[in-house]
Amino acid sequence: MGDDAAKYHALFDQMAQGAFFQSADGTLTDVNPAALDMFGLSLDEFLGRTSMNPQWRVIAEDGSDLPPERHPSMASLSSGLPVRDFIAGVFNPLKESFRWFNLNAIPMFRPGESTPYQVFVTMHDISRQKRLSDIHLSRLRVVQYAAAHPLDELMTKALDEVELLTDSTIGFYHLFDSVAESVSLKAWSTSTLDNFCRVEDRVRQYSIEAAGVWADCLRSGKAIIYNDYNSLPHRKGLPPGHAPIQRILVVPVQRHGEVVAILGVGNKPSDYTESDVDAVNLFADLTWDVAQQKQMQDKLLAKRDELKEANELLEQRVSQRTADLQAAIRERESFSYSVSHDLRAPLRHISSYSSILIEDYGPELPYEARTYLDRMRGAANQMGALIDHLLELSRVARATITPEPVDLSAAAGAILKMLQETEPHRLVCQEIEPGLTVQGDIHLVNQLLGNLLGNAWKYTAKTSFPRIAVGKTTISGKDVLFVTDNGAGFDMNYQGKLFKPFERLHGSEFDGVGIGLATSHQIVERHGGRIWGEGAVGKGATFYFTLGG
Repeated sequence: MGDDAAKYHALFDQMAQGAFFQSADGTLTDVNPAALDMFGLSLDEFLGRTSMNPQWRVIAEDGSDLPPERHPSMASLSSGLPVRDFIAGVFNPLKESFRWFNLNAIPMFRPGESTPYQVFVTMHDISRQKRLSDIHLSRLRVVQYAAAHPLDELMTKALDEVELLTDSTIGFYHLFDSVAESVSLKAWSTSTLDNFCRVEDRVRQYSIEAAGVWADCLRSGKAIIYNDYNSLPHRKGLPPGHAPIQRILVVPVQRHGEVVAILGVGNKPSDYTESDVDAVNLFADLTWDVAQQKQMQDKLLAKRDELKEANELLEQRVSQRTADLQAAIRERESFSYSVSHDLRAPLRHISSYSSILIEDYGPELPYEARTYLDRMRGAANQMGALIDHLLELSRVARATITPEPVDLSAAAGAILKMLQETEPHRLVCQEIEPGLTVQGDIHLVNQLLGNLLGNAWKYTAKTSFPRIAVGKTTISGKDVLFVTDNGAGFDMNYQGKLFKPFERLHGSEFDGVGIGLATSHQIVERHGGRIWGEGAVGKGATFYFTLGG
């Protein structure tokens, strides 16, 4: 062997990757130590074999047997093309399990020949990555399954998945009650129920002392592996119908430092290992968490159903209340119609006949009789005014709100100008903050301002230097509008009566029927805002209001 060949073979032997050569007829001609370890074979067992050797157990990524002609080396030899990143599982007799490889096969040609004389194959052990991927996919399937299935079916599905991962034929899940020192069966795998355990009288809850050797996991709080079940001196007898047990693996589920459940698998064809413990641990925790979540979801669904029933009942009550309210509105409208038409006519008659009597028979009537007729006519007119204001209050309660931007400064200026024109002899200091805007129904907002400014104008009539102001301030971090004056004011002890109909805080020295502020309160409430007043006798009053945006 030349120096170059010696160097090449030394490098070949020291490769961390597995590598081997296979001749055109499929015979294995050379192999490095890494590959022998991966295959679990000695050099003598390996050399001279072919892909057709019946001792090979090769499976595809989906777990199906891989025919020899589909082995990467044979596919490359037959096609003359490289085969890259081929995933396959090969049974390792020393490990008694399949090991998974990423295989690359490169055909080699002699000069001038178009058919490969051999193939060079490299192999990278991906068993750990494959197992982690399988675990991840299994966990994902369980989580997805949980969305559309009840808890019992979910538990069985999880046990079926962990059986598949560990190549087991037994799977069980028990809950542990540390106070009662008892366990209760939560679920068995499909294969356990169908093929393994056909015990007729299945006890679902029993004490730890009556449990089998798998209860050692509860006593120790750690995972246990018994690969030689029949050698255990403390094993208990199996009930009729229970299949024999060869080996078992049981892991605890712990929460807040205490064991709450256990998950067990059994009868793997080969010994259980720490790798199996890791996989079962992951599923034990996942199953507990998903089960807890599922129970919470079931409770939420039950609550949702209760809420749905409550909502349906509420909708019925709302419908009934709406019908009652509509009936009340119709009655109120009917009443308003009656007030407007049926009461106005006799009042007009009283006022008219009183005026006719005074005009036609005034000189003939005693002074006292004319006085009574004047009072009668005045009372009728006052009652007519009361009816007008009541109808106005009723209309405000029924009016449709059409929100739009309202220039409050301009509206206030227009109202004060109108008031000034009615009493041009009065000199009133008027202060209106510019740029005041609100969102509201323009007609109702104008009516609100008309009432507040009308009151301010009225109650400053006897003030030496009257002042009325409209502006905006900040109270408790919120913008608040106000109308203020330095007129008669009011006693704050009677503040609660401000917005009640017909409640007047002043005597006959000021005109009015006590409806304006009640109407203002109704308008503000219809806009989702609030209104309140502050004042002092002889020192004026301020009315603050918001319109709810």
